[in-house]
Amino acid sequence: MPLVRWLFLVFAYLLGSIPFSFLYGKLFRGQDIRKLGSGNLGTTNAFRVFGKPIGFATLVSDTLKSGLLVFLMLHTPWFSGLDLFHPLVYGLASVVGHIFPVWFHFKGGKGVAASFGLLLVYNVWIALIAAAVFLLTEYLTRYVSVSSTVGALFTLFLVAFRHFFIRDWALLLVSAALVGLIILRHRANYKRLKSGTENRVKLFDPIDRWFEKKKK
Repeated sequence: MPLVRWLFLVFAYLLGSIPFSFLYGKLFRGQDIRKLGSGNLGTTNAFRVFGKPIGFATLVSDTLKSGLLVFLMLHTPWFSGLDLFHPLVYGLASVVGHIFPVWFHFKGGKGVAASFGLLLVYNVWIALIAAAVFLLTEYLTRYVSVSSTVGALFTLFLVAFRHFFIRDWALLLVSAALVGLIILRHRANYKRLKSGTENRVKLFDPIDRWFEKKKK
């Protein structure tokens, strides 16, 4: 197989492994996110320990780093003529880099934002529906781990349903792999949910307070 395929695969992995939450924490707060909160490098922990500005910056960055290469391969002529794998394979490599970054002993984020970025550039409607399901579940349960799992499984359902009408094996297989990775990375959360020690998110507290004022 052409070497260029594998070189781009390594590049995609390294792109995905850029630890934005760590970099933003060090740059703007002088703190190591690995020593704060859950110690996770993902978006949720960035929101929890650094607040909304750094949390949103991490969310956007983690979304972009997995979708960027896929977008460029699909919508620019830069890669024409190269014998490459399907663009989604490189998106998956970026998500793997995010979850298992070589820089931090392969201990990274949980892959939700990175997976969303990949899907967003490949099929925006499935991505937006999945995001809506994620937010609704998070509002109802206040658990990111629950909303991440429900959102991931619902995404796989949507992709499988679409596959009946529009055959897209690459999307189906990559989606299944992403869901598997997300569930794998949330094992500790499931244990905490079972024991009743899982942290709830406070993202929707302002909305609740607004409704309480309206009721009064």
